[in-house]
Amino acid sequence: MSKFNIVTRVDDNLIKEMIELDKLVFKGDDIGAFNKCKEWVGINPDIYTVLMADNKVIGYINFMPITDTAYNKVKQGELKDYELSIDDIVEFRRHQPLKCLFTSIVIHPKFQTGLALTRLWQGFINKLKSLNLTIVSVIMDCVTEMGEKCAKNYLGAQFITNSNNGRIYEGNIKEL
Repeated sequence: MSKFNIVTRVDDNLIKEMIELDKLVFKGDDIGAFNKCKEWVGINPDIYTVLMADNKVIGYINFMPITDTAYNKVKQGELKDYELSIDDIVEFRRHQPLKCLFTSIVIHPKFQTGLALTRLWQGFINKLKSLNLTIVSVIMDCVTEMGEKCAKNYLGAQFITNSNNGRIYEGNIKEL
């Protein structure tokens, strides 16, 4: 059994590994683009929570606060997460209500039936608690069955509408 550990800040190498992981799980535009991911981290370095095993990325969550305008466009199916610009992303701010977007919850296919998702989720929740945030709502455009399961089970999310290749859910993080 691999020993899991959580990384909460990414560098170029981790971003590249996350993109390789995307290729195992997603298709087309849903696969991360290095320059876009790097741009997002430049605005908010806390958007990623990464699960490592044997010094390799085996899962990650990309979760970011976004502007009200971007949030509403995603909710209406008018803006895909991979289309977000640096003007759509905001920093995590304590004691200010935040609307957030899950762009990705990814687990390597070999680890999807084990404890990896639980460990990743626990690391993510611990990170959010340490940031002392007030998250008022969360939106997620689910393009995989696992994404929909996470939206329903971890966010208590409700289906909003179909997107061009997924299903949009809205909820809130239960554990905060």
